[in-house]
Amino acid sequence: MSARKGTAGKGGTSRKGVKAAVKRKGGTSRKRKKGSSSVSGYMPGWIHWSGTVILLALAAVGAFFILLKPYFYRWKPCFGEKEYSVCLPSGYRYYGIDVSHHQGRIDWQRVAASSVGSEYPLRFVIMKATEGGTFKDPNMDDNLAAAREAGFVCGVYHFYNPATSPLAQAAFFRDNVQLTAGDLVPVVDVETDVKDVRKLQKELMEFLVAVESSFGVKPIIYTSVKFRRRYLNVPAFSRYSFWVAHYYVDEPATDLDWSFWQFSDRARIDGIYGLTDIDAFRGTEAGFDSLRLQK
Repeated sequence: MSARKGTAGKGGTSRKGVKAAVKRKGGTSRKRKKGSSSVSGYMPGWIHWSGTVILLALAAVGAFFILLKPYFYRWKPCFGEKEYSVCLPSGYRYYGIDVSHHQGRIDWQRVAASSVGSEYPLRFVIMKATEGGTFKDPNMDDNLAAAREAGFVCGVYHFYNPATSPLAQAAFFRDNVQLTAGDLVPVVDVETDVKDVRKLQKELMEFLVAVESSFGVKPIIYTSVKFRRRYLNVPAFSRYSFWVAHYYVDEPATDLDWSFWQFSDRARIDGIYGLTDIDAFRGTEAGFDSLRLQK
């Protein structure tokens, strides 16, 4: 008796207890089942797949604007004349290229021969000479001598470093360049973004004045349309000729005056390995000659 009583009391195995437990369990189960039809974590399949498609579409759009759009202009169809594997802007008589050691060893006789046979011959070459206050392009001397011998009008440029003294840069440029009569006036390439705009303008002007004093002519300023608008659109620089970079457009998107236009960085020239920048001069023969050294 005591064992049965104890077992029933401890384990709840009496008939009444079992019925009560089953009743309680069944009641709870029915409530949960009833509730699951109105509140649950179940999501219809079409909502899941619609959300997935939307997320993939947003990712594709983001990838386009970040990875492809900055270079989309390179696939713009050519509706004009095509030469050197690029679409040439119309209405120009003088085309040329600019090079540096990045093009490696150049066969200038092959460049000249292919240019002569073209309906749009290359007339000038501008090559990198120096950068900052310590770097001289290792190919500059050979490029300058060989390009002159091949019959091109030649010019040189200095890549301006805002972190280096402008007077030190001007002196380094002067000491490493020997221009002769008929060469284009010297060029300064300025394209490095800075935080202090006024400091850049002041020191770049110091550099330009020093170069003008050394060579006896006003140098040309090379920069992009965007950089010029942001940093150099002040009266102090308006007395200089500009060489602007703006790729795959019908005309540079600027109301400011310019003389040279770098319109593509994808030209292929026989005698040069890889791709090359290509340029056009806007103006007459007299205008072109006015930018050449007279003595």
